[in-house]
Amino acid sequence: MNVLAIALRQTAGSIRLLWLIYGITLALGLLVALPFYNTLNVEDQNSLAFLNLLNRFDYTVFSDFMHRSARTISPLMSVGRWLGILYVFLSVFFSGGILLRFSQPKTRFNSGMFWQGCTHYVGRFLRIFGVTLLFVLVGAGLWLVVGSLIGTLVSDTFTERGLFWIGAGFFALFVLTATFLLCIGDFAKVLMFREDEHDAFRAFGQAGRLVLQNIGRTYGLYWLLIILGTVLFGIYFLLDDAIPMSGWLTILVMFLIQQTLIFARVSLKVWWLGTAYNIYQMLPKPAPVLRPVPIAEPAPATVEPDSETPLSAVES
Repeated sequence: MNVLAIALRQTAGSIRLLWLIYGITLALGLLVALPFYNTLNVEDQNSLAFLNLLNRFDYTVFSDFMHRSARTISPLMSVGRWLGILYVFLSVFFSGGILLRFSQPKTRFNSGMFWQGCTHYVGRFLRIFGVTLLFVLVGAGLWLVVGSLIGTLVSDTFTERGLFWIGAGFFALFVLTATFLLCIGDFAKVLMFREDEHDAFRAFGQAGRLVLQNIGRTYGLYWLLIILGTVLFGIYFLLDDAIPMSGWLTILVMFLIQQTLIFARVSLKVWWLGTAYNIYQMLPKPAPVLRPVPIAEPAPATVEPDSETPLSAVES
């Protein structure tokens, strides 16, 4: 737990970094939110039915609206999907700058150094993201495939409740496997940063051994922060139910609560990378796999006869 406190203290000391990442996230969100809001104002035709969606979701209102205005809304939905992909890229892109910040905890935050760290490590971190995604799709996705097959085979034997628990069990295995692989991927980033490693598969394998050998101090802390993030979402949903959005004041309050949650998510992301960096510093590292180095054999020496050596002696 001491490593969590160290990383939290370093994260709190990097408040300018947190505000920078949050500001970029907010700006990108507004690129979609503002056109979407203006489009809704035009398409709702002064209908009061949309005000009911502020307090509770009504699928009938949503379905009727999409049936009537799908052609106008679809391009904005497409932009939202691309924005989601951009968020994933930025999450990978920012990792280099964040780790560089945690490697210099006693210096003041410098935005120029942050951007240099982001651009310098983005290539290798994109490779480790691809390797991690591959393992998640194959390793974790296998549980969903097996669960679907078993559910199909026993559908005539089990009740709906039984099928639900079978599906929930395999989904839990999927979540555990996916989060475990994502944890390894984050430690692989730290390893590539600290050891100047360029091979993504080798870094993932070394990080996997490190996590397995210290699963409580690596994967355990990873899940602790996941639970903390889940608790924050739970508090937000409780406040959403408790605060009826019946006027501009309550809407403003909920907006501030939402932005506080987004800022907290950014802080948790930075906090976890700082925690992984400090854990890697403290734990014994797995021995690197030595690659054989080819040794050039010296060419055989040739003896050249001179004028004083008989030719027969050289040939013998």
